[in-house]
Amino acid sequence: MNLSHFLLLAAASLLGACRTDQTLVTPDPHLERMLKQEKRLPYEDDPMLPQGMAMQRPPDGTLPVDAPMGDPLIVEGVANDHWAERIPVPVDRAMIDDGRRQFDTFCATCHGELGDGHSIVADKMALRKPQDLLADSVRAYPAGRLFQTIRKGYGLMSSYRVELTIRDTWSVVAYVRALQLAGGARAADLPADLRAELAKEAP
Repeated sequence: MNLSHFLLLAAASLLGACRTDQTLVTPDPHLERMLKQEKRLPYEDDPMLPQGMAMQRPPDGTLPVDAPMGDPLIVEGVANDHWAERIPVPVDRAMIDDGRRQFDTFCATCHGELGDGHSIVADKMALRKPQDLLADSVRAYPAGRLFQTIRKGYGLMSSYRVELTIRDTWSVVAYVRALQLAGGARAADLPADLRAELAKEAP
């Protein structure tokens, strides 16, 4: 390496170091303008925009990027302003078992393991008690209404749209229906083998 090449490399190194130090110590003034620029915050007025406000209503017919797509009865529990009367997906034992796991995780804390509204948390809720899911009024709810209540929340109950997928939500609805069926079952309605087991346990 000759002397001219050495001096050139040394000068480039010094210039690079100077630029780095300058950037770290003194920010580019053009970036400061971005921090202090004129802007509108949510809920502020803006006479230059339609409706005179910063937040605009989405155009008609548009959907959020995360909106579920498919049969409205399945993804929303309602179609043409009518609730899904029955669970609109196939229900089997595996789905009910999954619904029980989800119910025990997210619902039983307030509604109780049996869905009757009795739990340690419910006993301490003086303002408004959790709904008894075995009550006649809830039994009369269409399946779609239960689905939407879980997805959107109701009263003090928050939405579980993030925690539960659409299938998970229907599995919880299926398990609630199973709890309601079990809560109103009579011994005479049980299969013979179960009646025999009950007879053994009777005093």
